[in-house]
Amino acid sequence: MMSGILKHTFLSVALLFVFVQLRAQDPHFSQFYANPLYMSPSLAGSTDGGRLVANYRNQWPGVNTAYKTYAVSFDNFFHTINSGIGLMLYQDVAGSAGLTTSQFGFQYSYNLVLNDEWQVIPGLQFTYGNKSIDFSKLNFGDEMIGTGGSGSWQRLNNEKANYIDFASSVFLYSSKYWFGLTVDHLAQPNYTFLNEEMKMSLKYVLFGGMNIWTERSRTKGVSRSFSFSYRFQHQLKNTQTDLGVYWHNDPLEIGVWYRGVPFISTDRASNVNQDAIVALLSYNYGPFRIGYSYDVSISGLGWNAQGAHELSLIFEFNQRGSLRMNGKRPALPCSETANPLSSTSRSKYKRSRRRIF
Repeated sequence: MMSGILKHTFLSVALLFVFVQLRAQDPHFSQFYANPLYMSPSLAGSTDGGRLVANYRNQWPGVNTAYKTYAVSFDNFFHTINSGIGLMLYQDVAGSAGLTTSQFGFQYSYNLVLNDEWQVIPGLQFTYGNKSIDFSKLNFGDEMIGTGGSGSWQRLNNEKANYIDFASSVFLYSSKYWFGLTVDHLAQPNYTFLNEEMKMSLKYVLFGGMNIWTERSRTKGVSRSFSFSYRFQHQLKNTQTDLGVYWHNDPLEIGVWYRGVPFISTDRASNVNQDAIVALLSYNYGPFRIGYSYDVSISGLGWNAQGAHELSLIFEFNQRGSLRMNGKRPALPCSETANPLSSTSRSKYKRSRRRIF
């Protein structure tokens, strides 16, 4: 019986330690271009009108009560002020104690023309966040082995932590290449439940890519396209890289990419950080796009964690294609996922010659 108690105690403490450590990192989405506002405030207003996006991620379903993340966002481009406005809400739930992170973000971006080929979009984000946990679902070793109350409860005096945060970004693109940088947690807010200071670490996200080739049809515009993209994230001591390709053949899009840190050892055992191979399938139906991706784990967890399932839904409305036709807003070249109008109008407009200098 004692061995069973010790085993249960060890598992409880180990899981609590793992979740507390991992919550120092932000949640991530495999379909990062299908959740553009989460990746960069500069992508707010990156279509020619309004856009609604919904995302759901179930990570490690083989582990009981592991991670579930939800996100909803809305953004719109206002041509009269040449700006984009975005609103984003996401919630992440982890662990048997229901460690929950909720954030609401307001975003603003502004389009600047550098020359005939390049545009730059700086962006800002204001965030209100909340973290909460259910202490009643936590078990401690001194509580189960001893006969009295647990002394560990004396440190857990707050079940909620509210905070305010900021992020900034910049996005540079032409008709073929794009580069973006986001710096999050500029305020480095304190989010601990303990009687001590635990600040969020700065998070850096570098992303970009290129359109490798496109095939055009006289009647349908671009019917096929092939693009390469990447995302590099760094937060505290954690680094992650996504490398992948997208093939779009309207109305279908297929994507595959690798997540990890290739050729770089991240621990004392000199093991390379391998995470997952991700496969994506999406379908466009008019103004709607629905996507599904699955993470095939290649880390030490193997098939026991059962990878991760992710769904995305994008709905675009009140789109003004004339903005692209007269050269005021060259299409973002990211991918059909980030901007389904990007490839259909690229050959039909001429960029204006206005400058910011």
